[in-house]
Amino acid sequence: MFIIIALMLCIFIIDLNTPLGAAAAVPYVLVILASLWVSGIRFTYCIAAITFILTIIGFYQSPGIVMPMDIVLFNRALTLLLIVCAALMVIKIKKTNTDMSALMTQMLIDPVTGYKNRQAFETELDNEILRSRRYHRSFSIAIIDIDLLKLFSDDYDYKSNNDSIKQISQEIKTNIRVTDLFYRIDINVFAILFPETDLCETKKVCESVRKKVSARMDKNTENKIMVSIGIAMLDETDNKLKLCKRAEDALFIAKRNGGNQVATLPQIANKDKPVVAAILSRSRSTDTV
Repeated sequence: MFIIIALMLCIFIIDLNTPLGAAAAVPYVLVILASLWVSGIRFTYCIAAITFILTIIGFYQSPGIVMPMDIVLFNRALTLLLIVCAALMVIKIKKTNTDMSALMTQMLIDPVTGYKNRQAFETELDNEILRSRRYHRSFSIAIIDIDLLKLFSDDYDYKSNNDSIKQISQEIKTNIRVTDLFYRIDINVFAILFPETDLCETKKVCESVRKKVSARMDKNTENKIMVSIGIAMLDETDNKLKLCKRAEDALFIAKRNGGNQVATLPQIANKDKPVVAAILSRSRSTDTV
């Protein structure tokens, strides 16, 4: 930003000492185009306004103009026109980029919960797997299935359905770390990515999430909610498909055993006592939608 301003002032000084006429438009236009590298439309507006003013000042302050006045006026008018056109073009490009960024963000957000959707899950899962392998860190994934027959029946009120999904997602997000990545990947299915977390710690967190979500939602619904969670940790030979398949298989085991429980593949023993301490030792996200 400071380089662009400095270049603009240099052009103005040169224009004062050796009047450039219409040729002044070229460096000024380049300066305006350079504002594309600075985020924000306001900066482009400011640069365009300043170059416009400097061009007019240069006309009055330039010494020794020997060309006919009509030619000088035509050159300055042409310079101003080119500056305005360049500024409008840059502003249009920046607005288009902003709209595209907003559209891309909306494509990755679930409209009901406000959290990321399946498309974002698949993209960021690839990134997390690569990061885990690069730094040789543990990485786990949890798939959460919400089982509440009345909530997801066809004749249930659509708005109440969405409100319940939103409450469930907020409750889950509240009980995980800021660094844990949370997604809604289906109507009643959520996923969490746990960077730098092994299978045992992930299970402790998920057990706490399961109990708190069930306890909170049971108070707000007419029939019992069951939260089943399947967990898997990345192995050296895993790819995205294998990891997700193992987490889904663990989820099926949890549901087959009666639901409302957490299962892992490979299986590890339940240890209820350390759960509270493990959760308290993790920083939590308090953001809700």
